[in-house]
Amino acid sequence: MGLQFILGKESADKKQAIYERISGIMTEEPDAEVFVLVPEHAKFEAEMSILEKLWQFEAFREQDMMGSMNLQTFSFSRLAWYLLKKSPIFQQQQLSEAGLSMLVRKILMEKEQELILFRREANKEGFIKQLTDLFLELRSGRIEEEDLQGILANHAESGNEADFQLKLTELKELYQAFNEALLDKYLEKEVILEALAGVIETLDMQNTYVFIDGFYRFTARELQIVTTLLRSAKQVTITLALDKAYVDEPPAMHQLFYTAGSTYHTLYHLARSLRVQIMKDHWVAKDTDGYKDALLTLENYWIASSDATSNKVQGSFELTAAQKEDIRIWGCETKQAEVFHVANEIKKLVAEDGYRYKDILILARTVEEYETIVKPIFDKDGMDVFYDKADAMKHHPFMDFIDALFRIRRHHWRYPDIMRLLRTELLMPPANPDNPQALEETAAAVLRFREQVDVIENVLLAYGYEGNSWLSKDDWYFATFRDENGNSNQSPEDRRMQDTSNEVRNYLRDLLLPFFQKMAKAKTGREAARNLYNFLIAAKVDKQMLFWRDEALAQGDLIQARQQEQIWKVFLNLLDEYVEILGDSPFQAAAFHEILLTGFQNATFSLVPPSIDQVVFSSIEGARFEPAKVVFLMGMTQDHLPAQKENKSLLTEEDRERLSGSLNNNEEKYLHPTTAESMAAEPYVAYQAFLSGTEKLIFSYPMSADDSKKSPKISPYVSRVANALQIPVEIKHQDIADAEDTTAFLGSKQQNISQLVHLLRHQRATNEPVPTLWKYILAYISKDPQAKRIMQQVFASLWHKNVPSKLTAPVAEQLYGKDLYLSVSQLERYFEDPYSHFLQYGLKLKERAKYELSAAGTGEFFHEALEQIVNQLKSRLIDTADLSEETVKQIADAVLQNIYGNDKYKILSTSNRMAFIRDQLGETIQKMAWVLNQHSRRTALKNIRTEAVFGQLGGEQMLDGLDMPLNNGGTLHIRGKIDRIDLVNAGEENYLTILDYKSSAHSFNFADAYYGLAMQMITYLDVALLNADKLLAGKTLPAGAFYLHVKNPFIKQNSFMTLEDYQKTIIADYKLKGLLLNDTAVLDLIDPAVESGQASEIFTFKKLKAGNLGKNDDLITLDDFNHLIAKNRANMVEAGEKILSGDLKLDPIKERPYTPTVSGPYRAISQFDNTLPENRYRKYIKLTKEDVLSKIKQERDENNQESNEEGEEQ
Repeated sequence: MGLQFILGKESADKKQAIYERISGIMTEEPDAEVFVLVPEHAKFEAEMSILEKLWQFEAFREQDMMGSMNLQTFSFSRLAWYLLKKSPIFQQQQLSEAGLSMLVRKILMEKEQELILFRREANKEGFIKQLTDLFLELRSGRIEEEDLQGILANHAESGNEADFQLKLTELKELYQAFNEALLDKYLEKEVILEALAGVIETLDMQNTYVFIDGFYRFTARELQIVTTLLRSAKQVTITLALDKAYVDEPPAMHQLFYTAGSTYHTLYHLARSLRVQIMKDHWVAKDTDGYKDALLTLENYWIASSDATSNKVQGSFELTAAQKEDIRIWGCETKQAEVFHVANEIKKLVAEDGYRYKDILILARTVEEYETIVKPIFDKDGMDVFYDKADAMKHHPFMDFIDALFRIRRHHWRYPDIMRLLRTELLMPPANPDNPQALEETAAAVLRFREQVDVIENVLLAYGYEGNSWLSKDDWYFATFRDENGNSNQSPEDRRMQDTSNEVRNYLRDLLLPFFQKMAKAKTGREAARNLYNFLIAAKVDKQMLFWRDEALAQGDLIQARQQEQIWKVFLNLLDEYVEILGDSPFQAAAFHEILLTGFQNATFSLVPPSIDQVVFSSIEGARFEPAKVVFLMGMTQDHLPAQKENKSLLTEEDRERLSGSLNNNEEKYLHPTTAESMAAEPYVAYQAFLSGTEKLIFSYPMSADDSKKSPKISPYVSRVANALQIPVEIKHQDIADAEDTTAFLGSKQQNISQLVHLLRHQRATNEPVPTLWKYILAYISKDPQAKRIMQQVFASLWHKNVPSKLTAPVAEQLYGKDLYLSVSQLERYFEDPYSHFLQYGLKLKERAKYELSAAGTGEFFHEALEQIVNQLKSRLIDTADLSEETVKQIADAVLQNIYGNDKYKILSTSNRMAFIRDQLGETIQKMAWVLNQHSRRTALKNIRTEAVFGQLGGEQMLDGLDMPLNNGGTLHIRGKIDRIDLVNAGEENYLTILDYKSSAHSFNFADAYYGLAMQMITYLDVALLNADKLLAGKTLPAGAFYLHVKNPFIKQNSFMTLEDYQKTIIADYKLKGLLLNDTAVLDLIDPAVESGQASEIFTFKKLKAGNLGKNDDLITLDDFNHLIAKNRANMVEAGEKILSGDLKLDPIKERPYTPTVSGPYRAISQFDNTLPENRYRKYIKLTKEDVLSKIKQERDENNQESNEEGEEQ
């Protein structure tokens, strides 16, 4: 029995001392056994490294290969397997982390009625994992329920902290049940390590030497094993990175070697208490393992500066200019720039400095943070990287499949769950069940099924088939287009899509429904697990995963192939554990679902060790067994070094302090380090990271973050190093055009082409010349025919302009036809942006149809309801003044019931949310019915037509549209639908008004009308006047054109209101806005109730006391009406001519709230970018009413003058 410490700073080659000892033992005592214990993650590397180094010793140099039966490298868990493999303990079932969580869940269910504090917690997300982690921590700390009982007894005497006592009491009860459940039945890591400690004491290890390397702290359970090894083995040798031996007392928490020093102190006194001989410490002082002077200076500075009393030593560690090449600090613009420059530097080191990939180590706080950026950049450069982290199984499609399967049942066949299940491609109609090995045939079947899934997704989106529609016996119906009356016309392609979707639907329903029915009947966990397994086998999910495996093997991807097998094994193991632990418990579907998901959440694929020559990318805390030559420390920001530690345990920091204090500093029993202790260990973690490379160390950090408004700051540790060693921070740019030194961007030919694009684009924008070096590179690359072809393609982007090509007139005519049939909204879209018009009405591009209540759908609902209500009011009585409010309400109710039954509005009954929206729409219509009745009582206008369709084929009721000749010999036909036409009779003349219902607030904008952006109102008035004879008879003049806002207003009123005041307030909110004829006599006819000094309740005019009308933009003369109509027609012809000439320029107006090519679905096609010189917004000059009327008059005069001149010439 003996204990030997090998001590020295991190740079000291303590491993060499171990190798010398092992070499000596193997030559002098060939029968002796040598065990080397290392951390779990370093086992493979350590095994290779030890044999490689021993082979270099003279005693073994002549051998053809190096190996030894008596030399073994272990982690603690591997040592347990080695010594216990034939022991009965390994016959017990070993539980995974998920299995242990199931055990905790079962205990909580059994103890639920006894608990107070934790009764309601069991179903909270994450609680079971927290409790399992705590129990495992207590076991790893060798804390028994008796210890907890003792702590409770002490606190009971003091009589305070009732909450802590209750918490600890319940934890003790649950922990006791957990330990009893495990006892002699199940295996978990701590049981194995405990058994290992027991078996070591029984073994004859008098001829065994143990070397422990790579640790700086031990858990209580690991310490127990070290203790038994001290008792049993011939000699135990432990290496620790220390500045001195801490015999009398451990270092203070703030000191750099706090953790390792505490470990030394504990082991030293443990050995003494066991009467184990302690050899003189072996100090490795001079042998520095190949570290360069710069790194040794850094080490000396870090040790000196981490001692709180050593501020005075600052300034004595400055590096020479040559040494500064070995330690560099990069401030990178972004994470992407950081990864790019690290990759480029690695390539240079390999190409120019003779390094190999295996000499290079990249460290980040976590691999995950950088992995998604590193992979594409390094793969593109053809660099081989080993990611020292196991891939999580939670990202595998099988996890999605299981999750979606249970969600479909729980949420009753919802679209997202169904599509998620189908998109995993683990469920497939059998392609060739007799020949499952036919890879090509299966791959073709997968592609066919993928297309079928695309089809069913489009059908589901368009018709909203969810819930019971999956279970009904009727086939689904599908048609893409509806005609003007809303009737569907089914094309052959629609029929094919309908048949395909029904085929997939029937396959899925027939497969899932029996499974769901069996799960509903399952009484115990065992039945449910059997049902799930049988379903997966029947659905051939396992066969599909085998196909994925075979496909990966065919492509030579062994890792991917193994993953398919691993995830299936993990799943079967989960089911086995579930049956073992909860098999006889009552089945709970939600808990079963969560157990399976949690099992996958925590499971990882096994890690394949690195190949012979790979860059290793690891986390700071999982550093390598041997130092590399070059180390890149990435992401060195204040958040990552030191790391911000967080306590996620069920025990608060105060609870931990109370528990630790109550254990009476028992060195054999302790919890994991507290947050404060973990933070105190950070300088030591940094120390190890700084010295994980012997020749070069490069710190880098991003100066901006994509996902944060706060810019990251440099790590205070790195900042300290920079200041003390006088190392400048080099700025690394994302874009070569911003960099002063462009050599940092040199790379492969492909990379250089990419950089040349940036430089040439910069040259075009600023006229700054391309650096001379890059001109030579351009000339050199141009000599390579393949590279030249790539350059020609890539450089074409420099001269690309984002401008759509104009159509020729013949092509435009073929697209639209010689005669143009346009609606007002189509014309307005053209004036908004010609390219939007071309995409929407020329190419007729549409987004996928979605089953939803769109803004257009709401508008259609309002129009339909109001049309029916107006017609009902009209047909009831000639004098609407006699209609009671109750009658109006009944009319509105009847109309709404009729509309709700319409197929178009079935969506309003599909969910509670939709039912609420339906009620809101209904209330709005009720209010509008009341308003329309109030309007008809207060005005002399009589309705003569609703929903007046014009310019389309129809019966006698159809109004004539506007037809205007075009230059190509064709005609422009305007079609549309006027919501309402009203009339007032004035003796010989009739005055006519039109009304348009709007679901948002509208008023007439003269500038928009002038520019062709608001043509509806004037066009409708024009059509109504044109059809005067059809509508009535005799001479007709325009009296007005109005918008009515369809809404249900919320009246804010603090004081009490009478019914009459309330009604007046509401009616005032529904004033008709638009255009009114500026003629007192006509307005007196329309609204006879308005007296001098009063404003109209319905219209926007006001009579002054003198009897004349107050100034108002809505009032215009008869001539103004005629001028606006003429200008509107001129705009229509202009648009028609331009459309047929092929003019489709991308020319949006910034002031428009919505343009499809700018903020809508066509943005992806137009690629509109306001920063490009060719993609500027069209200027929209705001004009007043007077400006517009003046401009129209001026244009009219100029046109008349031109016509007169042409007439005189003829």
